[in-house]
Amino acid sequence: MRYSPSASARRSTRRIPRNRRMIQSSWVSFDEAWPQPFDNSQRMWSYDRTVTIEKPLVTAPWRSFGFYALTGKSTLSFGKRINKETVCEALETIREQNPVGRILLVADNYGSHHAKLTQERADELGIEFVFIPPYSPTLNAIEPLWKSLKREISPEIYENEDHFREFLTETFLRLSHRVSFAVDWIEKFLPNIQRLR
Repeated sequence: MRYSPSASARRSTRRIPRNRRMIQSSWVSFDEAWPQPFDNSQRMWSYDRTVTIEKPLVTAPWRSFGFYALTGKSTLSFGKRINKETVCEALETIREQNPVGRILLVADNYGSHHAKLTQERADELGIEFVFIPPYSPTLNAIEPLWKSLKREISPEIYENEDHFREFLTETFLRLSHRVSFAVDWIEKFLPNIQRLR
């Protein structure tokens, strides 16, 4: 099934002045990560070096697909591996959460993003990829969000995989409400937009 905006959505887009059309699009920074409960472990200092912290080892067997929406709704989805099929599933999730309007997806040059299947599915869903140059993760606004997320999850103790997954999702969605992760990106690439939220 091919994504097609409603007639009213097409008419409303036509009425928007050209320089304000971007606001009607969802700007989404997209990236995959594999956060683990033991990432970025916190260090503790003591005089006698006898302080230890017992932490049960919980590992997450799935990868996280993050959508940091500058306009629109952020989402986090999971897949067992990163390949074109799981990327397509992640695209479907972001379209479900952002059903109206065009989606501009800022992403890196990972092979699964360029795959024919991924690009065809993106076209069907009304999602357009905007690829950052190779070896330039600083141009992807989601990178500082992943860094803060790993900092927040590392000191916590998790009962099991489900508890970790729930905490990861809640933390990602809470952090994604901050536009501050993308301030530099906004100033560089969207200088004419005064307000994103």
